Amino acid sequence: MAGRCRVCGAPAYARLEYANLQLCRDDFVRFFERRVERTVERYGMFERGSRVAVAVSGGKDSVALLHSLWKLRGKLGVELVAITIDLGIAGHSDRYVPLARRVCERLGVPCRVVDLRGEYGFSVDELRGLRRPVCSLCGAVKRYVLNREARELGAHVLATGHNLDDFLAALLQAYIRGDLRALAKLRPYLPPEGKLVARAKPLVETPERDTKLYVEALGLEHVTWKCPYSSGASSFEYKRVLDLLELEHPSVKFQMLRSFLERIQPLISVRSRASSHALSVASPARALFASFAE
Repeated sequence: MAGRCRVCGAPAYARLEYANLQLCRDDFVRFFERRVERTVERYGMFERGSRVAVAVSGGKDSVALLHSLWKLRGKLGVELVAITIDLGIAGHSDRYVPLARRVCERLGVPCRVVDLRGEYGFSVDELRGLRRPVCSLCGAVKRYVLNREARELGAHVLATGHNLDDFLAALLQAYIRGDLRALAKLRPYLPPEGKLVARAKPLVETPERDTKLYVEALGLEHVTWKCPYSSGASSFEYKRVLDLLELEHPSVKFQMLRSFLERIQPLISVRSRASSHALSVASPARALFASFAE
């Protein structure tokens, strides 16, 4: 990449159009980790002494999240544990599960691997043919299992690798569907509620492209292939639209995030969320478990 790092003058590794900034490899890594730290602090995601369960799929986002939190664990005063779900997807699970184990082992982070078929009686491959799309069902199952495992591990917070693009894609999807309940709970941090542990998205202010640059800068092993069920996922279309907007208007993604969190979301009624949120997260998975147990 042509150009020089604004901080030290070394050859630039990353050009961040949204900030009109060029950084060398080392300064980009520091920039990335400082932003994660600021995000955690801004939304009050962790308290000192907390045990944080990190959902690790082996993808670039979860690997970047785990590694950056591991680097920041002293400053944040947190203990890390990891959760990986073996979804039983042929040709996929047998590749990402060992990778996720290796990532955790290299950092010395305890990793709980949940075998969906062995512990719950079915695999994601067996969800094909049901009324809902596999990705939708898989998402419901993962939310249920991650929450349950986080509770059993004594975690105070469940951290997931949802980045800025993921958050905005979910925002667009909920807006188009007129799903006010989804918009009401679409926040960087959700406090504990009933049997649900607190949930945090420390990468919510980090563009997806930056997580890729981060894992590549550090040479971190991560999944480089796609899940066989991901083709045709609507989230990719929303992200494409967002990328086109960002290309013409750098920083528009950050503007969308701030506008939603600071102006729009506070106006959305959340009165019904307390009674319906737990059901919206857990019921689809519970129904699946019940159907496979019959």
